[in-house]
Amino acid sequence: MHKFWLLLFCSNLSFAQTQIYFPRVSGKEHERALLPLENNQFLSGSSHAVVRLHDQNGSVLLTQKLDATHKELRALAQTDVGYIAMQSHDSSGIVLLDKALRLDTVIYPLQQRKALFLDDICSSGKNIFLLGDPINGAFSTFRSFDNGYNWEPTPSQVMAIEGQAAYAASGQTCQLLGSQVYFVSGGLKSALHYSPNFGASWQTFPLPFPSCPTCGPYALTVLDSLRIVVVGGDYTQPENNQNTCFYTQDGGKTWQTPKRSPAGYRSCVYHIGDLIYCCGTNGIDRSTNGGKTWKKLYTANTLSMTFNGIFIYASLADGTLLRFKP
Repeated sequence: MHKFWLLLFCSNLSFAQTQIYFPRVSGKEHERALLPLENNQFLSGSSHAVVRLHDQNGSVLLTQKLDATHKELRALAQTDVGYIAMQSHDSSGIVLLDKALRLDTVIYPLQQRKALFLDDICSSGKNIFLLGDPINGAFSTFRSFDNGYNWEPTPSQVMAIEGQAAYAASGQTCQLLGSQVYFVSGGLKSALHYSPNFGASWQTFPLPFPSCPTCGPYALTVLDSLRIVVVGGDYTQPENNQNTCFYTQDGGKTWQTPKRSPAGYRSCVYHIGDLIYCCGTNGIDRSTNGGKTWKKLYTANTLSMTFNGIFIYASLADGTLLRFKP
């Protein structure tokens, strides 16, 4: 069992946090993939392809280092029999792990290791949805009905224009709620894509982000069938607080701009009941009113977040985890 390296308590901008340092593999390592589990535990996946199981206090219970053929982990999913770690790389694949984090199976959704950049994976029981960048003018969308062992392309495709893609920023690019699939894409055209039937058909709703190669929505959170919040911006302009967030109250048909937006580019958004948190290069913001206004909470470079039932854990770019209560 691995223990903390250092525990540091601090106070910043009116809320208290605990910053947790863990032993790292060689070189700079950080986590973008975070996944809440039962028993107040959570899973993390790192830039060095390390998967860690954490207890309710953040301590590391189990560790699995994937071999050198696997690159940075950007998203995690839970199945009925274990977990799936998704790597984002020019020839991406997914790794199936059992509940003890032992390696089960390596899957390449195109049946072999070939050019495919994966953006996110999300699950609901044994059903899994996998999202990748466009190939031949259509997003790479796959589904599995058996905990990730067998995959097929979704029956209907989502078309894309040249310069449109999804972002593998924080494991919040897609969500699967029962048979309902949501994902966002940006670049030269930003949109929310929705399927009510696990990819058998799709609806696309334009998003009002500016068009540029690095602009658009980087994450979404679905509060219910009508209320959705998307965050993003332009990661090359992290201090620009214009066009960093939009929210809908009618399922995506129309979008509104917050009266007070998040304080810059944001790569992740996460809701706990009606509380919504988002994070990015210059910190963390919170909204208590469905995304209409945001308040800055924290200022350090923050990559992604999860909630384990007690604490919010935010992964920082310096390789540490920030812990605080909602």
